[in-house]
Amino acid sequence: MIRVRQLLPAGNLGRTRLAATVISCLALVTDLFQVGNESRPPSWNLAAFLSILLIMAAVVLTHSRGKAPWWDSLTLPVLVLVGGSGLEDPLATIALATAVALVLSLYGPLWLWVVRTVGGFLAVPAAVAISPDSLGREVSWHSTTVLAAVPQLLLMSVMMRGIYLALRRQERDSAREAVLARAGSRMIGVTEVAEVRRLGVVAAEEIIALTPGTVMVILRRGAEGLFVANFAGLPESLRHRAVPDSVVEDPDALGVLVPGHRYWRIETFSADLHQLIGGVGPVPDDVVAAFRTISNQVVLGETACRSYAELDHRAHHDHLTGLPTRAKFFRELEAATAAGEPGSVALLLIDLDDFKAVNDTHGHATGDELLIEIAGRIVAAGGPGSTAARFGGDEFALLLTGITGPSDALALARGLCGRIVAPARLTGTTVSAGASIGIALAEPGVGTGELTRRADLAMYAAKAEGKNGVELFGTPAPLQHA
Repeated sequence: MIRVRQLLPAGNLGRTRLAATVISCLALVTDLFQVGNESRPPSWNLAAFLSILLIMAAVVLTHSRGKAPWWDSLTLPVLVLVGGSGLEDPLATIALATAVALVLSLYGPLWLWVVRTVGGFLAVPAAVAISPDSLGREVSWHSTTVLAAVPQLLLMSVMMRGIYLALRRQERDSAREAVLARAGSRMIGVTEVAEVRRLGVVAAEEIIALTPGTVMVILRRGAEGLFVANFAGLPESLRHRAVPDSVVEDPDALGVLVPGHRYWRIETFSADLHQLIGGVGPVPDDVVAAFRTISNQVVLGETACRSYAELDHRAHHDHLTGLPTRAKFFRELEAATAAGEPGSVALLLIDLDDFKAVNDTHGHATGDELLIEIAGRIVAAGGPGSTAARFGGDEFALLLTGITGPSDALALARGLCGRIVAPARLTGTTVSAGASIGIALAEPGVGTGELTRRADLAMYAAKAEGKNGVELFGTPAPLQHA
């Protein structure tokens, strides 16, 4: 049973089409055995036999391709006419036309179905008119027997068309639900806002593929007003295009940017975020609901990304100064020493001198202000490519990369000492504090632990020499002072 199900087409529409194709082919095979109208020459009967075979081939080909070409609406009525006129009983043309309508009602747009249905109706009386001899008795093409078949054919064709439309709608609804489920699962765990928005656009494009003729536009508010932030189903030239605020009240004004789409629906998520869905015809409510769900998923995903970024920042940055923590700094240090050339990476450990006196004299609030001020001075002194961190209390670190040797590190450290000792104007007072700085240069075979130990030794050596000084590890006395 499982193997049989695996061979069946996916979805109810595919299985219905397969069943209709099998039934139609069985009916056509039966018609093949009825070819041989005595009132027609053998060549005509041969043409009728071949016509029924061609009808069968067209039915099978339509099922295998999943679509019926438009020219079937012209050729199949002719084949039904020729095939029906060669049957022993031309009234059997009704069954022939029914077999064709049974399958083709499940394919193609509305106009093509109407053309095929009308062609099938006309083929029945035409076949009887060509071969009026029905099993030894003459039948008129406009007799009650022939004309009564027309409403029967119409009823069957309309019924199959209704089944087709219902199943297609069901499959599209299921496909939309699958798109929304995939979009939601893909956004789980994503930590970048840009990636969340990209996944939202991908999902919107999949919805548009299921509903041809629709487009989506996301408007966000920037410093200069509303602009096109994202879209699906539209050219790239629209990105970042400014739009007037009146679009929110009258989305039809978007017709200037998106010609050909007359019908618009708007969803407002906030004063700064709007979603517009347009179509060449009225956009169904279920399609609007699908786009709304995607936008809600994106909004929730963006919120999750921002929450993650905030938590990640708190976990790896000092809450007072905003500088990286010790753990984050050492990851940067390890990467820099692994990638840098010998002598191009330097570690500076900075310990403030007499900071406790500032806290004792002016209070911890002033001390915190001073730490924030000094952190900014360290970052400014390091410049681009450097990484500053607060290790805790009044101890800081600075990672330098791309230097040419110890002279660069010494010059920067001396300048930093001058920056730090400069008076800081804080709330209600002016204070100052010096700094002792130890420097260690990265060398081959020296790990981050040993490098830190060397910088620490140099820093304590600078402090022992009178504070507010600089010491380079491995430099013989006298020590280097600012």
